[in-house]
Amino acid sequence: MQFLINLPIKRKLILVILLTSTAALLVASLAFFVFQILTVRHGFVRDLDALSDIIANQSNVAVGFNDKKTAREILTALKAKPYIVAASIEKNGEEFARFGSREGGLPVGLTNGYRFEGDYLLHARPIVLDAEQVGTLYLRSEYQKAYAELVRVHLGILVVVLAGAILLTLVLSTRVQRVISDPILHLADTARTVAENKDYSKRAAALGKDELGLFTEAFNQMLAQIQTQDTALQNARNQLEERVKALQHEIAERERAERQLEIAHRELLEASRRAGMAEVATGVLHNVGNVLNSVNVSSTLLRDAVRKSEVTTLHKLAALFREHTEDLPEFLSHDPRGRQVPQLVAELAEQLAQERNGVQAELDSLVKNVDHIKNIVAMQQSYASVAGFVERVEIDRLVEDALEINSAALERHGVKVVREFQTVPPVFLDKHKVLQVLVNLIQNAKYALGESGRADKQITLAIHLNSDRGVEITVRDNGIGIPAENLTRIFAHGFTTRKKGHGFGLHASALAARDMGGSLKAHSDGPSRGATFVLTLPLFTKDTRHELTS
Repeated sequence: MQFLINLPIKRKLILVILLTSTAALLVASLAFFVFQILTVRHGFVRDLDALSDIIANQSNVAVGFNDKKTAREILTALKAKPYIVAASIEKNGEEFARFGSREGGLPVGLTNGYRFEGDYLLHARPIVLDAEQVGTLYLRSEYQKAYAELVRVHLGILVVVLAGAILLTLVLSTRVQRVISDPILHLADTARTVAENKDYSKRAAALGKDELGLFTEAFNQMLAQIQTQDTALQNARNQLEERVKALQHEIAERERAERQLEIAHRELLEASRRAGMAEVATGVLHNVGNVLNSVNVSSTLLRDAVRKSEVTTLHKLAALFREHTEDLPEFLSHDPRGRQVPQLVAELAEQLAQERNGVQAELDSLVKNVDHIKNIVAMQQSYASVAGFVERVEIDRLVEDALEINSAALERHGVKVVREFQTVPPVFLDKHKVLQVLVNLIQNAKYALGESGRADKQITLAIHLNSDRGVEITVRDNGIGIPAENLTRIFAHGFTTRKKGHGFGLHASALAARDMGGSLKAHSDGPSRGATFVLTLPLFTKDTRHELTS
């Protein structure tokens, strides 16, 4: 049936009708033909049975009186039946009379009735005389010839009838199929027009109230729904295009705002870096100022020591010796002033030794303070390098540097520093950014302690590893604390509670921590209960340094 798929529907309907009708006719003709064969076969047996009964009745007397001649004459009358090929009469187990061919012999095991054997029908009939069987009549008939004739006749009739029926079916189906094909073709033409022109307003005409009519109505309803949906879809498409244009404009505005925000972010980071450097420089200047005060005290003491030095007494004694060069022994022995010279020299030596020790101590203090200034300046120079350079850093050393920068202010305010340092491996990071954050956190803690008015001011700095293989640096104070409503705002740009604060120190610190892959968080139990800031930095070993620098 595959070949029917691509045929036009008219031809499909004609072929379906023809095939159905032909199949029905063939089945009917075959049934009729089989019926005719069975009828002929039954009639053939019936006729042969009647014929054998007649021959048996005619030959009973001849058989009973052993008249073979009369019996043969009776059998010879069978020439009128061309389908009888042989006949014989048996008496007492021996052939009594015979007609026709001897081929095949007498039927074995057949005494009364008939049997089909190959192309022949064998028939046996007892010959009875005065109610006594005197012999048996055997007939051999060739029934296939009758069958062949019947087949020729009936096949001819069947072919003629079948050809006429097919022709009549073709003519009728050609006309009748239009009842089905015309509505379908009209519907298909409408569907093709709609598909080609996208015109969903077109409708198919219903040509009846049958299933095709209902299908056409359903098709028209579907077109109406599609038209409604298409109109809604077109409106939605137009609205979507307008929204896309608006969205594109919004995206462009956002991109422009993001670029401006990025520029502002970079400027803020740069300003923060400079502010951090200024904070560091301020701390350095405080420390240098304190050391310079010590240097000033030492220089004043040295100047006073030089001014009050006993060297002048030594000069007077030398002048006295020059006056008595010629009579020096006499002078030292008999002159009252000369006899006091040895004691004076001893006292002078002791005073000069004390004076030398004092000057030496002040000079050592002065050298130490000058070296301290040099170290502070060197540290400032090392942290004033270009930001963004990643290097190997000892965290505890970095925290100590931040404390050193703020040491003058912490000492001036009487702040106690507690260190809780765990041993952590070196990390690779931007040393300047971390120092900037730590200096800012320590200074904020110092301000919080200063405003608290407490006598036991204390800052605790802790270093330890967290569970995520990161380094945490904690700066904790017991100062004024942070109200709960400010905990979510302290890292916002511009937010500050200090009168002279600029409001971007903690914001810049949080950004710097995020840029390094870490974080900065704050916690406080409330006003007057102190505050804790936790700077978390990723821990990178030397083998993984490229992960940060790449």
